[in-house]
Amino acid sequence: MKFYKLVENAVKPGGFWGRLMIRSMNKGHSDLTDWALGFVKIENGFRVLDAGCGGGRTVQKLCGMVGSGRVCGIDYSALCVEKTKKLNHKNVLCDKADVRQASVSDLPFEDNSFDLVTAVETYYFWPDKPGDLKEILRTLKSGGRLLLVFEMLQDPENPEKWKKVEDRLHIKAVSEEEIAGMLRQAGYHHIETHIKDGTSWLCAVASKE
Repeated sequence: MKFYKLVENAVKPGGFWGRLMIRSMNKGHSDLTDWALGFVKIENGFRVLDAGCGGGRTVQKLCGMVGSGRVCGIDYSALCVEKTKKLNHKNVLCDKADVRQASVSDLPFEDNSFDLVTAVETYYFWPDKPGDLKEILRTLKSGGRLLLVFEMLQDPENPEKWKKVEDRLHIKAVSEEEIAGMLRQAGYHHIETHIKDGTSWLCAVASKE
């Protein structure tokens, strides 16, 4: 029961179990995020959005990489926004980080705002994946990139691997082909996918023309 209470709060963390889930996400996704960030070049002065910022660890990492740039984070969980602001309080105070409660389906940013958008372990939960990818594309600058990061990669040799989590959260593990196809359909270019040997980690990088 405790396991299921924790897992259910991956969707929209709230309350006691949500706080535990946020702590678990910050710790459990850190190495995955570091690996995926190695596939994008982040330059001094970059403006970056973390879509689905969870507990704020990725926002914290990005703030340390953008130099004089700025990092925005959005999440539709009020608790996640609270925790991200707390973890990044110094960057928020000096206006290097901007954290808001919002949905990926309706981003509160102007067109052509970001050099990079990251989304770590959140794509599964997006309500309108084709539309949400297009909404992110709208906010990217020309030449800007999207980095999607996943831990739940489909395994043809073990198709039941993620079944308990999939059934509990009403989500689906992803494949390289699916993600590349969705990005292409949404209007992205220069699509790359990477899998870390010996793991179920997947990341995809795509650009706006």
